[in-house]
Amino acid sequence: MAKTAEDNFRIEVWDREEQALSETISRSPDSTVSQAAWQAAIRRRPGMLLIHYNSRHVMEKILTPGEVKIAPQAIIDGSVHAGLDIALGDLREWHVLRAWCRSCSNHATVKPAGLIERYGKGALFSSVERALFCTSCDRGGPVRLEIHKLPRN
Repeated sequence: MAKTAEDNFRIEVWDREEQALSETISRSPDSTVSQAAWQAAIRRRPGMLLIHYNSRHVMEKILTPGEVKIAPQAIIDGSVHAGLDIALGDLREWHVLRAWCRSCSNHATVKPAGLIERYGKGALFSSVERALFCTSCDRGGPVRLEIHKLPRN
């Protein structure tokens, strides 16, 4: 898979020895969105090694305080994923969501207010992603949600 501007800022969870990547929590082309996701990840991933990247450069690395909590996991395509662990209620009015189909790469803008109305403010991205599917392709492929910041006028 080719790297794009969407992959500039990312947050990863690694094992304590930094030998194996456990999950990628967030990918964003926007530094401000990535910083907000970083702060949320520190609060929601106690006892985990988090690494915040700008492209291939490490911006921050931390072993978060607290004891490790076992996060709920889903099996998708035969592998275990913990998903993006940001609640819909964490979004602000300047955030916009984009849903990407993993099968056909089609994408569409999704209104956060509609998702909050349907799933509630406490719904996590990982559970909302599993509930969504592509309506453009004949396969009804699984969807990946991304957070973007609205441009200033």
